[in-house]
Amino acid sequence: MKRNIKITLIVCLLWVALVLVVTFYRYAGNNTADVSREELREIGAMVYEEPVAFEPFSLVDHHGEPFTEQTLQGKWSLIFFGFTNCPDICPLTMNELTGFYRDLDAGPYQADTQVVMISVDPFRDDTAQIAQYMEGYHPDFLGVNGEYSEVSRLARDLYISHGVMPVPTQDGSDSNEFMVDHSGNILLIDPQGQYRGFLEPNIRRASILEAYQIIRQTI
Repeated sequence: MKRNIKITLIVCLLWVALVLVVTFYRYAGNNTADVSREELREIGAMVYEEPVAFEPFSLVDHHGEPFTEQTLQGKWSLIFFGFTNCPDICPLTMNELTGFYRDLDAGPYQADTQVVMISVDPFRDDTAQIAQYMEGYHPDFLGVNGEYSEVSRLARDLYISHGVMPVPTQDGSDSNEFMVDHSGNILLIDPQGQYRGFLEPNIRRASILEAYQIIRQTI
């Protein structure tokens, strides 16, 4: 009888211990995620609680190779929508991304990371123009263009706003000049091709690196 009571007591204690361990790890995991998201917000990064899927697309990179949703498989991708005649945020962002990518040399993440600029300028950014533009940045980077409707659809799926606006003339006649407006976020796509979050405009290379390392360690 005493033996049965002892066995029952041991089983109960083991069950309580198991419940406590599971509860601890569940709480610790959620708490870690909350802390990481708070850290990321302070740096200038946002990560969605659930990944966002988007529709298949078909574009072309500056080497003349297809750039589709399959190109995003197996690597983390940092995507920036810009254009080659952009006077400010585009070269600033591309320079910061170049510095960030070089900083990855010191760690384990560069081999499965790709950086992509997708042009939102339908009139000037052909493949040759983008290829020339990309020479100013890291040779691993990809510049991408395509049919404007296809670029616009992908941008919409990724919550990127953009538009082409004619520059008004003094006499009200049609203008041959235009302005391109676009969001400045850097988008984060995971190796399964899902949209995981973004880095805010004008973020610096050190903050990009810090945010990226946190994301890679926690997702």
